[in-house]
This record gives sequence, C-alpha cells and structure tokens, in this order.
Amino acid sequence: MGQFKKLGLKKDILDVLSNLRYKESFEVQDLVVPLVMKGENVVFTSRTGSGKTLAYLLGFLNKINPKHALQLLIMVPTRELCIQVGKEVKKICDPLNINTGVLYGGRNLHGDQKTIQRKNQIMVCTPGRIIQQINMKHIKVGEVKYLVYDESDQMFDDGFYKDCAYIKERVSADVQTVLSSATITDKVSNFVEFEIGDHVLLNVGNQIPENIVQEKIYCEKLEKNDLILKIFTDKKPKRTVLFCNTKAKTEGISEFLTNHKINAKPFSGMLEQSERQSRLALFKEGKIAVLVTTDVAARGLHIERIDNVFNYDVPTRTEFYVHRIGRTGRIDAKGYSLTFICPEDVERFEKIEETFEIDVKEIEL
Repeated sequence: MGQFKKLGLKKDILDVLSNLRYKESFEVQDLVVPLVMKGENVVFTSRTGSGKTLAYLLGFLNKINPKHALQLLIMVPTRELCIQVGKEVKKICDPLNINTGVLYGGRNLHGDQKTIQRKNQIMVCTPGRIIQQINMKHIKVGEVKYLVYDESDQMFDDGFYKDCAYIKERVSADVQTVLSSATITDKVSNFVEFEIGDHVLLNVGNQIPENIVQEKIYCEKLEKNDLILKIFTDKKPKRTVLFCNTKAKTEGISEFLTNHKINAKPFSGMLEQSERQSRLALFKEGKIAVLVTTDVAARGLHIERIDNVFNYDVPTRTEFYVHRIGRTGRIDAKGYSLTFICPEDVERFEKIEETFEIDVKEIEL
C-alpha cells in the first residue's frame, strides 16, 4: 500500500480523502492514477474489491472543472453497479462541488428529469439509458473529454459492445479513455484494438486472491441439497452467497432452505428493481443469511464481510468463477469458496483450474 499524497493529487482532493478516512492507497490506485493524470489511455485488469473505482476517479479528478458542464462519462453494465459507483463517486465529489448524475434503465424516463436538468460534471450510467437521453437531445456529450468503461467484459457480454462504440463516436474526438475489466476476453481485446488504440495495459494483482480458501466436492445432482443442508447445519454461516445457473433454481433452493429453517432468499433478474435493492439491503444488514442468486450478483455489488461463496453449479463461463468467489475475501479479509461438481461438470471445472493456474482442494463430507 502507498500514500495518496505521493500521487500528485490536489490538496483539496487529499483533504477529502483524509476526511473520509482513506488512509492508504491500494496497488491499483498507485499504478493507474499517475498514468491517467498524464493523459494516457489505460486498460487494466483488477479483481473485485481492489479499489479500481477510486483509481480511475482520482486520475481524472485533477482535471475536472466544476464550472464546466459534462466532462466525464463512466459507463457500467448494470443498474446495481450504476447506483453503487454513483454513491462512491458522489462521496468524493460532493465536497469538491463537482456534481455527479446517475442514469440507468429500469425506471421511468421521467425519473431522469432531476438528473439531466442539473449541471453535472460527471455522469455514471448504463449504456442503453444514456444513449436514449442523447438521442432525445436531453444530454450533450460532444464536449466529454474523459471516458471510463467499467466492468467492460460483462458490459460487452451483456450485448452493449455496439452501444459502447457508439458512445465513443459521440464524445470528443480527443477523448481520454480508461477501460477496466476483470478478464481480457476476445470482445474486450477487439474493443481495445478498434475503439481505443494506443494505450497502457496493466494487470494488477492476482485474479484470485490468496486469502480465499478454495475447495471442491464431487457429487451427484440429487445429492446437492442434502450436502448444502449438512454444511449449513454444521457451520451455521452468517452471510453466504450461493450461486446457481438459472433463475428457477434460485427459487427452488431458497424454498428448500427456508423449509429447513435457514433464512434464505432468491435474488435474480426476475425481481423488480425495488425488490432487488430491498433484498440486498437486508442481506448487508445480516437479516438474510443466504442469498441464492444467479450471476447477476457475481459482479459489481459491494457487500462486505461475506463469509462463504458456494457454487451450487459450476459456472457456465470460465471467468465467472473469478467473479463469483471474488464476493468473499474482499480487501484482504479471509474468504471461503466451495464448488459442487457433478460428473457432467468435471471437464468444465478442469478448464477453470487450468485457465487460472489453480489446484482447488477436494474435500468429502
């Protein structure tokens, strides 16, 4: 860890960081901030919980002028991440009199009125919603000189590749771009090559932190529920995320656990936005012990002190394994993950181990 004062930040920014009790900078901030301040396009990989939002934000903050209109666009793939990043940015920027707007889909367009009528220097947004507002001529982005694509691998996988390229065309021709990604997928590589061009590439830290204990158990499909129940009965975990591959399973597994007096709730894209926010809040407060979810919760959600991550199903995509287990062991806290592997999953999990150069310990119950 380093010191923020060595990064060349303005005194008022350092004062805000001090007041918010940000004591030491993380590796990703030490590497990214100076490059962004120099005007470089930066592409970097960094694991969840490593401090990347603050890294790209601090890099641009020295350049933001509170007297001018929109200067920085931060693109994110999901509503939840938009809300979360917006809160983090506002926490730093409000004391500096730099206005931050948040725009995301899933709410009525009229709900954006208060945001777009304000003179914002920074906008955190999902691609579809910002494009709607641009095309309706409610927002002008032609003078935007700073652009961030956060969690870009998920953003492009979710079908926003063309939208992100369109945004790049609409902003200033000399825009400075930062792209963060948990993994460099083919789509990310193509975007970097064709849309960003010259850049500095950084791979920050281990993709899988050493402080997460990883284990696996081989079983049959019909054994999973009994095994989960035995684990929960024996260990009585306080805050657990259980990942499965379908929305329907989140309902079924939650019902099974609830029937056995384990406080579990499903969490998936089937829920209304307000219900998702409510369940996340209850989980953060410890009023829900087990969040049974699809990969919608694998990325971008800031939830501290998750004791365990259980992969009820082996993830369908190799990189999702990193995203899932990254929910635990955040910021160097100890974490634990357990993956249930059926015969048809063996080859897929072997690919995960090979890709990330890990040898997950096998256990038996």
